[in-house]
Order: sequence, then structure tokens, then C-alpha cells
Amino acid sequence: MHQIDALLDGETGNHLGEKIPYAVPISAYPTDSHVIIIVSPGSGELKDGRNDRWMKLARHFQEQRLASLVTYNAPRPDGQVQLPWEPYSYKGASWNRLLLESLAHAVEFSLERAHEICGTATPTLCLAGFSSGASAVGAVAFQYPEVKRILLLSAYDSVGDCFYDGVTQFPGDIYLTYGSEDPVAGFLAYVLALGPMAANTFQVKQVPNCDHRFSG
Repeated sequence: MHQIDALLDGETGNHLGEKIPYAVPISAYPTDSHVIIIVSPGSGELKDGRNDRWMKLARHFQEQRLASLVTYNAPRPDGQVQLPWEPYSYKGASWNRLLLESLAHAVEFSLERAHEICGTATPTLCLAGFSSGASAVGAVAFQYPEVKRILLLSAYDSVGDCFYDGVTQFPGDIYLTYGSEDPVAGFLAYVLALGPMAANTFQVKQVPNCDHRFSG
């Protein structure tokens, strides 16, 4: 088994209008499955995941030739709150915007190198996100017609209106799951179920006796 590692360069603006460069580390686990799943991790989580969970999942999918997983992470917040309207920032730039831009970089990387990653230049592309990563997935997926399905795990509306604007426009299949002891994610699922959705299908699953991290 092998993996493809890269460092994607990006640039965003901070609240003073200054250009802020950043880098997005990314790993792809190739198969010949013709399917790519991009995993968007939770807040502050590195691309391999807590206790290497996303890397382990990627290697399992690779061994079983189920799909090619691509993992990445946005720059981590720098701990200096400089924007009164957001809890996190990176060198004075909106961390919410960095979440969305980093996922977009991962999607474009995966499409550009799709044949190398999954054996075809026209893959079935799916996005999966956890917590704030799910918020980013909901916000970004509709911008790419290649994305057919999204999986939202313990989704919070971390990126605000961008999440609601995006997820309601996504025309593919939406799968959402959350723990019964995670009231914030449960309320978000309830709100989405009430509103108009462009989705082909919208399926919600509550996992009993589990919290935000699915512990329980």
C-alpha cells in the first residue's frame, strides 16, 4: 500500500486586507475503485485524525478496494482571537473562511489527480465531514457538480450562514448522523428537516446513547 502526500499552497485575506499565505497538508490513499471520499476533520484535528482514525479508515478502505480516501486539514487556529465576530482566527484571517478554502483545495486536488488516486479521471466523488468539518462540507459541496453524496457526522453550523446557504443548494444525496446525547447536532438535523432542500435524498440517523464524538 502507498499514499500520495502533498502540501497545497493557498492565500487568503485578513481583516486588514493583507494577504495571508497558508498551506494545507493532504494525503491520498490510491485504489482502482473509481470512487474518492474526501474526509473533512473536526476543529483543530490533523489530517490523520484523532488517534489516527482517518488514516486507519483510509488504509482499511484501501485494503478492501472500497474507495480512495483523501484526508487533509486546514491551518490550525493560532490561539489569538483577533476577530470579535468569530471564536478562532489564523494570523488575523477568518478561520471559518480557511475551513472552506482548504476543503475547496482538497476537492480540486482530488479532481486534478483523480486518475492517479482512483483509476479514472471521472470519479464518483463524495465528501464526509465531522463536526466543523461537516459544516465545511455542507457549505462547499454544492459548488462542485462532481460531488454526488455527502456525509455529515455530528454536524454543527460552525461556518454560519455559509453552511445553510450551501447545504440547501446541494442536489445530491445527503446522509446525516448524530449521537442522541448531542443536542446541538440533533437540533441542527431537526432544522434542516423542516426547511426546503434541493437534495435528491436526505436521510437522518440518530445513534442512541452516544455523544458528539460518538462515545458511548
